[in-house]
Amino acid sequence: MKRREFLKSSALAASTIASPMRFTSTKDKIKLAILGTGWWGTDFLLPNILSSSEFEIIGLCDVNSVALQNAKNLIEKAGNPTPRLFSSYQEMFSMPGLQAVAIATPTHWHALQFIAACEQGLDVFLEKPISYDIREGQAMLAAHKKARNVVQVDFPRVQLDTNDQVKSYIESGAAGKILQAKANIYWNEGSIVKNSIPEHLDYDAFCGPAPVVDYMTSLDGNTPQWRGQHDFSRGILADWGIHYIHNARKVLDLDLPSGVSAIGGTVKNFSQDNPDYLDVKFDFDDFPLHWSHKSWGAALDSPDTTHGVFYYGEKATIYASDLGWVVYPVDGSEKIVHGDVRFTAGESWMNNTMASIEKLFTKFAQGIRVKSNKNISATFKDAQKTTASVIYADVAFLAESEIRIDPDSMDVLNNSQAQSRLKRDYRAPYQHPFT
Repeated sequence: MKRREFLKSSALAASTIASPMRFTSTKDKIKLAILGTGWWGTDFLLPNILSSSEFEIIGLCDVNSVALQNAKNLIEKAGNPTPRLFSSYQEMFSMPGLQAVAIATPTHWHALQFIAACEQGLDVFLEKPISYDIREGQAMLAAHKKARNVVQVDFPRVQLDTNDQVKSYIESGAAGKILQAKANIYWNEGSIVKNSIPEHLDYDAFCGPAPVVDYMTSLDGNTPQWRGQHDFSRGILADWGIHYIHNARKVLDLDLPSGVSAIGGTVKNFSQDNPDYLDVKFDFDDFPLHWSHKSWGAALDSPDTTHGVFYYGEKATIYASDLGWVVYPVDGSEKIVHGDVRFTAGESWMNNTMASIEKLFTKFAQGIRVKSNKNISATFKDAQKTTASVIYADVAFLAESEIRIDPDSMDVLNNSQAQSRLKRDYRAPYQHPFT
């Protein structure tokens, strides 16, 4: 089963358990619109927006009319007022009374839509990765600083207490000095196929600033699979592994990598553009953070540690996943278990995931009410650094060389091929926002 299909089936089952959609008075609620009503926007963000009881959804926008109607139906079914529907985000952003927007479109659209929201003075809940290329992220940060708006980036794992517990344990000295960390995901993404463009999808608008490439779906033709296309997404690390890179950065107080090298390729799943195995070394000055993924085979060496981060210390190794962490003492004494480290489709995992997204929206609303990013869980600037890290990994892989990074300009040093990949050309008439 593909990750998207697995999560979608789990989310639909859990939405009435963990995040029931309910109607409450719209008095003093923040007026919010959702841009992007696909799988994530509708099955994950929408129910948690409503269950937070902080927002009234007054607008929905998508270039897929069926997805748009599905989201509207869910809002009405939950007893909420009917939102206005749009195919143009510029028109939706001009709605009278609109205060905030949740941007849940594919990665290649984030920059233009986020900057437009900033220019309209809207507060933004933004999906990760925050941008497709490095220069987009810099232009977006400039727009955010100018607008001084509240921005929450969707890193729901920061709302779970696992990272805080691991950080406290490391800072206590119990694991000794942490010498290295490694994040990994082992997950079979499955094959994708070219398909005919459905009539209800404006595919030219979907592609937007990216090239117009083949429309790809799951094998049954029912599910769009743009995440497998490099023109829209940079693969497993950027789409999913970014969560665990973000976790490691937060636990270890890491900034922006000073150097990145990557080795990978494709040996089985040639239907997708991105590598089906990839190993990356991030150098945060003198601290090495490694990444590894493969989307085929079985994780027979350690089937319980397929999704998470290892922290290798002088006294102990710590493995942290979403809902638990384990300490393996170097002296061979018995391991110490906190929670459940397994990545499963079980009710506990999904309920906690849904609840953590709701908490993100609650904090987003609190930030909007006091006009401050002070207590935002995942700020734009911090999310930009995590996003840049995974983009640099893809750049190093494509350039087939180690890259060194200037932390101020975010340039790649002494490597013109890699440097040229920091900003991609936009398809006319779209214009890249970085100057």
